[in-house]
Amino acid sequence: MTNLVGNTRRLAAAITLALTGAPLLACAQEAARHPGSADASNVGLVRLIEQQSQRIATLEARLAALEDATGEGTPAGQAQDAGSVEARLATLEADQARQPKVSWSKGAPEFASADGKARFRPRGRFFVDASSTGGSDHAGRNLSGAEIRSARLGVEGRHGLLGYVVEGEFAGNTVAWKSAYAAFDHRLFGHDAEFSVGHRLNERGLDGSSSTANTPFQSRNLVGAVIMPQRGSFGLGVMQKIHGANWHAALHVSGNSLDNPGDGNDGLTYALRAHWNPVRTDAATLHLGGWAFHEEIRGTARVLRSAAVAGPFNDQVRIGSGRVQGAERGDGHGLELAGFSGPFWAYAEWGRRGLKGREASGDYHRHHDAHALSMGWFLRGAGPAYSAKAGTWGRVKVADPVTAGGGGAWELKARYEAADYRDLPGGGQGSGWTVGTNWYLNDWSRVMLDAVRWRSDNRSGAWPGLDRGYTVNLRFQLAF
Repeated sequence: MTNLVGNTRRLAAAITLALTGAPLLACAQEAARHPGSADASNVGLVRLIEQQSQRIATLEARLAALEDATGEGTPAGQAQDAGSVEARLATLEADQARQPKVSWSKGAPEFASADGKARFRPRGRFFVDASSTGGSDHAGRNLSGAEIRSARLGVEGRHGLLGYVVEGEFAGNTVAWKSAYAAFDHRLFGHDAEFSVGHRLNERGLDGSSSTANTPFQSRNLVGAVIMPQRGSFGLGVMQKIHGANWHAALHVSGNSLDNPGDGNDGLTYALRAHWNPVRTDAATLHLGGWAFHEEIRGTARVLRSAAVAGPFNDQVRIGSGRVQGAERGDGHGLELAGFSGPFWAYAEWGRRGLKGREASGDYHRHHDAHALSMGWFLRGAGPAYSAKAGTWGRVKVADPVTAGGGGAWELKARYEAADYRDLPGGGQGSGWTVGTNWYLNDWSRVMLDAVRWRSDNRSGAWPGLDRGYTVNLRFQLAF
């Protein structure tokens, strides 16, 4: 559309120049200086007039073709009434201003109406992982391989105050629903707010509330991965968010996920999260956050998750959670602290989940917890992508993308994390140190390398006892 406007302006300028008669004036001046050559000049003048007439006719035809390319064109009567190229050009530009707009800035086409009130775009992700583990005392844990960790495809759109997202994912040899909700923007207590209905990611910590397409590491830390309700990271229900100048809060009431088999009653979870930025300047940002949830557990579904301390590929390297019987209720809570300054970032998280229920020996109240400390440094090309509006990780903006002939952006990172299930029957404990680097090719693709030194001390399961090893994980990621 921009090229069309530019071509039209150049044509208009050419027609105007042709109509100024500058070449004709030159011929007249030449005849005045040399009267004896008047006959020759008259012949040349006639020839020049014929050439200029042909040029004008050609340019007028091209302008008419450009007008037709907009889909409407300019009616003949209207063109005659306008009486000038400038009027026709103004009409053409007005038609163009009403045309839809297309942007490719997010890696896929985003279509928007001229007034910006309606938008639509496809969205998705594609994670290809390779992993290798060694150093374990158990040969069955020393695994190597590759997988398509996530292949997700969906759509999102907006019409005025109403937005929607629908997407599904193929991962781990299964197909599952992810985000599938509608959201309505409104004002609440004088602040911007959003009310949504459907299936969406819950708010639970800095990592747990962020998409894994945006987190600095290939997987969420152990706080985000294991201190969660029985239903998991997603739930079907309603969510109310409210945003202030330097804070936000969210309340989520939900049942089980959309992938629940439907052979029993849903559980019910109430979740609350809030964050505050007491410091938010161009030089630095400080993030404080907290969250909590209460769950009513129904049926005999699994209520505990073991911790994948070596990354997402190797299911044999896990910190065993043990088992509980007769769980009826659960309560979880956690704290967040993060700081961002220039190319540097660091954050710490802690969380605990308690379970209450009844078994043969009577009532019980047991818990498990996790904590993590992470930090990183952008060497060049970008900075930390923190969303102060939502208190989550956002998408890194690359100043010199590889796809435009640049070098992309480079990031160094390190993390320590640990989980402790020893208060649960058969539960173990373990930890992991991770160092790595991310190479951001552009705003929507990156290559990630994580090297993990892990430790597990399990009291049950296939690999009991103390064990140590290392795992190297490599990922190529597209997220649009």
